[in-house]
Amino acid sequence: MSYVALYRKYRPQTFDDVIGQDHIITTLRNQILKDKISHAYLFTGTRGTGKTSTAKILARAVNCPHAKEHNGNACGVCDTCKALADVNMDIIEMDAASNNGVEYARDIREKVQFPPVNGRYKVYIIDEVHMLSVGAFNALLKTLEEPPAHAMFILCTTEVHKLPATILSRCMRFDFKLVPTQMLANHIGNIYDKEGKAYTKDALLAIATAGEGSVRDTVSIADRCYSVTEGKLTYESVMGVLGVSSRSGVVALGKAVLSNDAGEILTEIHRLVSEGKDVARLAKDLSVYFRDLLVVKTCKNAREMLALPEEQLHDMQHFAAEATDKKLLYAIDTLVGMDSALRYALSPQMLLEATALRIASSTGLVDVDGLDRRITRLEQLPQNITAEQKNVYVVDKSSAKSIWKGVKMALEDKNLPLLLGLWKEVEVDFDAMGNYLVRCEKGAYMLIDIQYRAFLTAEIGRFTNKPVKFAMVENLTDSQVNKQLENLGSNVTIK
Repeated sequence: MSYVALYRKYRPQTFDDVIGQDHIITTLRNQILKDKISHAYLFTGTRGTGKTSTAKILARAVNCPHAKEHNGNACGVCDTCKALADVNMDIIEMDAASNNGVEYARDIREKVQFPPVNGRYKVYIIDEVHMLSVGAFNALLKTLEEPPAHAMFILCTTEVHKLPATILSRCMRFDFKLVPTQMLANHIGNIYDKEGKAYTKDALLAIATAGEGSVRDTVSIADRCYSVTEGKLTYESVMGVLGVSSRSGVVALGKAVLSNDAGEILTEIHRLVSEGKDVARLAKDLSVYFRDLLVVKTCKNAREMLALPEEQLHDMQHFAAEATDKKLLYAIDTLVGMDSALRYALSPQMLLEATALRIASSTGLVDVDGLDRRITRLEQLPQNITAEQKNVYVVDKSSAKSIWKGVKMALEDKNLPLLLGLWKEVEVDFDAMGNYLVRCEKGAYMLIDIQYRAFLTAEIGRFTNKPVKFAMVENLTDSQVNKQLENLGSNVTIK
């Protein structure tokens, strides 16, 4: 296979090739120049930031006899460097994800005693070290603490919190950080220049932004974009390769949400989903658009932060001026919070539509109904209930059934057994007009209408300010009604 992926072809070979990790490279380089090399290193950080590549560079550099003459880098031309460039017995790479048993740690402990064949050090690079079992960590512990003089360990992981404290305390730790967008864009530009690919600046910034700080992810995206066009790579071409929801569609949807245009919201979501856009990705793109509007509205260096084309930035500045900070914050918070709900939704599209409509109808200020529901839930949490409140029922005023239960509990202290007998015969709900609707069959309705309408209305009014309506469900015969009244109590009289 003649073609080599760009991320493999341009993988760093020396410390000078590593980008965005100057704080680490400077320290490692100085350790080599001053002969103060540690016996164990721990490289941690997000994927694609250079942990394994730096480990390989360090392993070659500590074994090269001419590293000091090349500013800490392996020379690449001496016999030792040539021997270590191929498969060798001095630099051993292990994948802890597949070799995580205690037997592999014991194998290291036994073989580490043998001296290196070509260089000064026998280097063990253990990738994804957090995957080792507890037994493997325990077997490795003593060797890691007091290894032979010729041994060096480099542990790499993306989840450092899973490592035992006993391992962490025995290693020199280096945290790899995400690489800035502009630095990634420059890196991709250098690669395209070497490959002879024409590009626009906006295209590079779009690729770098999609990489989200990971060098490997960014280069992989650049590899995908490389062949999308025969000529110059443009911003629009990159957006098409990434499968990002149409920028114009997201902008149109965002404007509809902020202007509270329900018809346009439903139309845009239907169109974008019909075009094959993933609902979860669409929700993310919409939240990113609102976040970008907030950046444009509040930050003076928005152009540098967002890395958008000048024309798009100008349009966003115009529209951001018409939106309030509170509305944008509410939109971002709501869309980000629905991520988990989308995974289990029966209809993700309907959930997104409902969320977008709710954002559109809100001012971004305090939502009284929502605040009331949250306070009710907080009050009902076990840790928020005092000993005196154990038998207290907190009514959720947004739930018709909760209000009805509250009325029942309030009446239990009163001597009204006949009225309490109605509960099995009654259904409650909020109707389309927002009224509190009490539905009951004919017998129960007649009893309420004759003796308890005003009384129940007043009791329900203690828990809600909604108008109270009573409705009769006529599905009983007269004989059934009389029997129902007899069951409710013998003191019922009908005039």
